[in-house]
Amino acid sequence: MELKLIEPLSRKLNHLGRAYISQLAKQLGPLGVSRYYYALTYICYHDGRLTQKALANELGKDKSLVVNIVDTLTEQGFVYRETNPADRREHLLKGTAKGKKAAPHIIEAFDALNKSITANISDDELKIFNTVLRKMEANMKQLTSTEINPQIKS
Repeated sequence: MELKLIEPLSRKLNHLGRAYISQLAKQLGPLGVSRYYYALTYICYHDGRLTQKALANELGKDKSLVVNIVDTLTEQGFVYRETNPADRREHLLKGTAKGKKAAPHIIEAFDALNKSITANISDDELKIFNTVLRKMEANMKQLTSTEINPQIKS
């Protein structure tokens, strides 16, 4: 059987994502945010009205990973947890003064970078791109390991 090399679609998406984050890190270095830019802006936007569970849902991340994200942002001085008075089992996330000062700069960097990387791409093309991404995400959610390649056997 002749081997046909197929590049995983994820490789291109991952490469673009890493390049995007690298560019953000260069622009935002002086703020002292090492990563988790979107999480920080999301927490500041929902200041005090967001639980760790809700953040996990928004980010599409495991709850334990979100604990690490919040811990990192807390250690860096950007956010803090506050016990929810309505349900003491929950923690509400709030931006510190440092976090609230950084968030607009991060959003500005997102906006500028988004505009730069979509230059020469029409609004119609961007709509198609976003539609395709949403469909691919929906397809991924429906997959099971046996559907990917049913010929593989242990």
